[in-house]
Amino acid sequence: MASMTRTVGRQDRSELILDPSEAWRRGRLLDAMLAGLRAPRPHGVTRATHREMNRADDARQLEMARRLNGPR
Repeated sequence: MASMTRTVGRQDRSELILDPSEAWRRGRLLDAMLAGLRAPRPHGVTRATHREMNRADDARQLEMARRLNGPR
């Protein structure tokens, strides 16, 4: 059976980090950069229906996406 290569997008895939410690370090750096985008959660205990909790999660994710994408 012949091997098949699938190329998606235009990025050079040779940039993949093969060293686990370097990948971990760069991942931690990205996590630190994105930490400021998180919308704050309300403190304390929240009691609500499943639908209301999902709606609150969706609103938080939307706010995070707006912060990430910036003004239009």
